[in-house]
Amino acid sequence: MKKIIYATDFSENSVAALKSAAGLARTLGDDLLALHVYTTGTNGLKNADILKYHQRELLDFCKKHLGAEYDPQLISPAAISGTGVAEEILKFSKDLNVRMVIMGSCGASKLKDRILGTTTGEMIGRSSIPVLAVPPGFEYKQPQKILFSSTYDDQDVTFLKELIPLAKMLQAEIEIFHISHKQEIEALENLDKFKEKVHEQVAFEDINYRTLYSSEVFETLKEAIEKERPDIVLMPDRKNSNFLKRGLTRDMIKKMQYCSPSPLLSFPAMP
Repeated sequence: MKKIIYATDFSENSVAALKSAAGLARTLGDDLLALHVYTTGTNGLKNADILKYHQRELLDFCKKHLGAEYDPQLISPAAISGTGVAEEILKFSKDLNVRMVIMGSCGASKLKDRILGTTTGEMIGRSSIPVLAVPPGFEYKQPQKILFSSTYDDQDVTFLKELIPLAKMLQAEIEIFHISHKQEIEALENLDKFKEKVHEQVAFEDINYRTLYSSEVFETLKEAIEKERPDIVLMPDRKNSNFLKRGLTRDMIKKMQYCSPSPLLSFPAMP
């Protein structure tokens, strides 16, 4: 059985992520592991009591914010110690058959919330597992529309194949969204070529395509997300032999997780 890991620092910005994690785990039939990484020496407690303290704090946090939706059969709390939060999440996730890691995204002014956003950004840059960044205040409902930010390249066909099992289980449609700075005729030719590759390799009917023309990719995508409010936005981390371009792609994904009103799903780059 696959697992979803929900990582929290107990900040308000991680509450919406908890509710989304619980909702997705129920829909997908996954086990949900609620994870908190703490530093040792908390509140002057003895070492033997620190773990119990943090486990109880984690359990109370989940019960408080899930309320009647809390299900002890669904959620398994886990508290671990470490100084590097992202590093400890990655270690914990190893060999657990994890579908995705769900975390809160930054959007508030509190120092603790800014730290959470920074950790989520670090996870997006380092994780070999998909990361879902959920904005504060997001109200979970079963996803019906997934917006896939695509460049129409061959990697995106592979990413689409990874996305489709999730879309099928959620019974969600996929909108492949492309922003082009090219002339319309050339852009339409690229779209036709991409559609042909998808048709040859993918067995999924509920896919729509849309192209917008702009030289401002980030701002145009941001405006489209704010206007349409898709349930999930997929921005994959594309492999590129040009390290500068790959770095720019990761920077844009991290930047988007700070401002997207919709949960942002990042797939790791292909090996």
